[in-house]
Amino acid sequence: MPSELLIRGGNVVTVDPEVGDFALGDVLAINGVIEVVGKDLTAPGPSTTIIDATGRMVLPGLDDTHRHVWQGAIGAFTPQVTGAGYDPAVLTGIAPKHTAQDVYAGTLWGALQALDAGITTIADWAHNLQSAEHANANLRGLQESGIRGYFLYGGPGPHSDEPNPPHPLDARRMRDEHFAEGVNGRLRMGMALRGPCFTSADRNAEDFKFARELGLPISVHVGMAGTSNAVTTLQRYSLLGPDVNYAHGNMLTDEEFDLIASSHGTLSITPSSDMLMQFGTYPGTGAALSRGIVSGFGIDTICSVGTDLFSEMRLALAAERSRANAPALARGERVPTVDLHQRDMLRLATLEGAQVWKMEDEIGSLSPGKQADIITVDMTSPHLDGYGDPVATLVLGAGPADVETVIVGGAIVKQGGRLVGPRVDAARTMMYETRQRLRQF
Repeated sequence: MPSELLIRGGNVVTVDPEVGDFALGDVLAINGVIEVVGKDLTAPGPSTTIIDATGRMVLPGLDDTHRHVWQGAIGAFTPQVTGAGYDPAVLTGIAPKHTAQDVYAGTLWGALQALDAGITTIADWAHNLQSAEHANANLRGLQESGIRGYFLYGGPGPHSDEPNPPHPLDARRMRDEHFAEGVNGRLRMGMALRGPCFTSADRNAEDFKFARELGLPISVHVGMAGTSNAVTTLQRYSLLGPDVNYAHGNMLTDEEFDLIASSHGTLSITPSSDMLMQFGTYPGTGAALSRGIVSGFGIDTICSVGTDLFSEMRLALAAERSRANAPALARGERVPTVDLHQRDMLRLATLEGAQVWKMEDEIGSLSPGKQADIITVDMTSPHLDGYGDPVATLVLGAGPADVETVIVGGAIVKQGGRLVGPRVDAARTMMYETRQRLRQF
C-alpha cells in the first residue's frame, strides 16, 4: 500500500455536502486515510504515487448493503427462478453441495466481482454456513479479497430435523476467535437471522436475544411476496431497534414502514431481485425515503441478478418514478416534473449505504479523515461523454467495465481497468474448479 497517494485532475464528486464537488480536483491520501480534497494539490514527496484522473470521475467507493457473496461461482444459475423456486433450487438444492472449499472460492470470487464493479464495502449475508469450517472459509474469502464490510453470520448450521432450529451457536465461537476486538482488519461481524418470516415467532425472539447477547447488529429478510407481518411480529415481541437492518421490504405495509422509521431501523433496497424474482412489484425506495428511513442498495442473490450497483441505481430510479406517476397515468394525466434525481441514487449507493451499517464516520464520502476508499470511472467513452450533469450521465450509463481504478484503505486493487494483486488468478482458477465440481451433481 503506498503511504502517499495523489489522485490528480479528475471530476471529484465527494458526496459530502460541506466539501462539495470539484470539476477539476485532486484527492490526497496518506497512510490509507483521505488527507485533503481540493484543487492543485502538491505531492508531499518524491515517493508519492500519482494517479492521473484526467477525463475520469473520482468517487467514494460504492457500498453494497446486502449480498450473498458465497454465490460468486454460480452466477446466472437461476435466471428465471422466482422467490418461490429459490429455496428448492438454491438453499436446499445447490447450496448443500458446497464444501467449505467451494464456499471459500465462491466468496473470494464474489468479493472480487464486487471490487471490480467499484464496490469497496459489502454486507455479506452469509447463509451457506453448514459448519464451522464453512464459516471460516467464508470469512477467509472476504479477508483475502481486500474488501471492507460486514460478515453476517447466517445459517443453516449443522443439519437438523427440527423444523425451527436455533441460529447456529458457532456464531459465538466466530465472534470470540475473529472479532473479539469488534473489528478484524477491514471487516466487522453481524448476524443474518432468518427472522419471523422463516422461523417461528418464539424461535425468532430467541435468535434476536442471542444476537444481542453477542452485541452484534442484526439483518433479516422482510416484506417479500409470500411473507407478511414480519415487522408487526417483531413489535409484538418488543424486538424492534436501531440495530436491525431489513432487507427487501418492498411489500411492507405503511404501518410496518412507520414502525421501522420510529425504531430507527435501516433498509436494504434490492431492486433487481425484488422485481425479477417476484418478491414484489416496486422496490421500497419511495416509502423509505419519505419516512426518513436510512436506506442503501444491495445486489442480493447474484445467481439470479447482476453484480453491480450502477444497474441497481438505474432500476431503482425508474421503478420509483413509475410508481409515483402511476396514479396520474391512471387518470390520463401527464406530469410536468418527476421527483428524485440521479444524485439521490448515488447517495444511496455511497453515503447512505455507509449509514445503513453505521460506518458513515469512516466511509461513504470523500471527506478528510475518512478511509481512502476511492474509485475512478473513465468518462471519456462515447456512452459516458454526456452533455448535462456528469453524475446523471454516470448513473444512467456506467457499468463495471468503466471503473478504471479501485482503492480500499489506500491500497490499489483495480488499476487500468483490471483487478490486481496476488489472489486474482488463483481465485479465478478455484472458482472454475468449484463450478466443475458442482456441475457433476
